[in-house]
Amino acid sequence: MTSVIRFHPPQTATGAPAGPLLPEPFADLAPWIAEWSIGSEKARAEKRIATPIALLREFHAATLPRLEAMIEYFNTLPNDPQALAPEARRLYALAQMVMEASAPIDLNWDTPDIEDVFPMHRMRFHPPSL
Repeated sequence: MTSVIRFHPPQTATGAPAGPLLPEPFADLAPWIAEWSIGSEKARAEKRIATPIALLREFHAATLPRLEAMIEYFNTLPNDPQALAPEARRLYALAQMVMEASAPIDLNWDTPDIEDVFPMHRMRFHPPSL
């Protein structure tokens, strides 16, 4: 498994965040950022298949109701994830993980992956994969 790219805020000397973790309307989602705001497609896919389905369901249930509001928020910003402010990029990566986690939930799988699919270790993700 590759390392997971996460978007965490810069910290002050005391260890406190130097800026907002998320845009203010989404501050309630802050508890999910450390584990679920993942910045690459491959790392999100690996997180999905490595996470027990019960935890995926918990994450999905807590964040999916906010997805439409996230999309509406992103529609007010430039259409370039690289140009987003750090707090918006963290929210963007969280929204991508919500969508990644949706597949096994929406399809009512018993596991986060199915056995008879192309194996993850043979997958190749090509730029500009985010």
